[in-house]
Amino acid sequence: MRRLAIFVEGYTELLFIDRLICEIAEKKHVAIQHRQIRGGGAKSGVPKKVIELQTPVLTSSLSLYFLIVDCGGDDQVRQRIQEEHENLTTKGYERVIGLRDVYPNFTHAQIPTLKRGLRYGIKTSLTPVQFILSVMELEAWFLAEYSHFQHVDATLTVNTIRSQLGFDPENDDMTSRLSPAKDLIDAYNLVGSAYKKGDPKATLDKLDYAHIYAVLPSRIPELKELIDAIDAFIEPSMPAL
Repeated sequence: MRRLAIFVEGYTELLFIDRLICEIAEKKHVAIQHRQIRGGGAKSGVPKKVIELQTPVLTSSLSLYFLIVDCGGDDQVRQRIQEEHENLTTKGYERVIGLRDVYPNFTHAQIPTLKRGLRYGIKTSLTPVQFILSVMELEAWFLAEYSHFQHVDATLTVNTIRSQLGFDPENDDMTSRLSPAKDLIDAYNLVGSAYKKGDPKATLDKLDYAHIYAVLPSRIPELKELIDAIDAFIEPSMPAL
């Protein structure tokens, strides 16, 4: 069984990656494990705790195994990868992906610095590690999937968002928005609805994952990088999008 591990900031990202994998893999025989890691390290003062949120039952029909790890914060993604890297290598994982936001700790101008810092301390002798940034936040990808707004409320159109909030999720670059999560909250508020960053299931249920997979990579390079990496794992001979 071939294995890929993806480390993310939090539970929203974990659920999003799960659904994206299911869209990409489609009819493939896929097992997906959800894990949460909290605590650990001298500064935290809290013992490290590993919680298995979802553990698939392995059968002979399964050929691809995904481990998605909720790290409990952007600044924890690299640390968790470092902690688990050797063990994942021993278990035969082909690649490790780290996905994290840029906002609020870094600006657009600081992205090169952030990228360099993420590579620090990662052992190149172990399983390859690839860091991908969701610029500025994962919610930028939700904004760009503009068709979902009318599933929130039929009156929440792109024109409404454009006229009331001053940006166009269909045509503008949503990765240039300073705080995409706030933009999402503001858009939902226009129709008396709410986006809850800590409870994102309602939004995740409304997203068009086929559109995210087939269309948005041409607008969002970081999303393309993520999808290409997953595609290459599922179908190693598959050409890039």
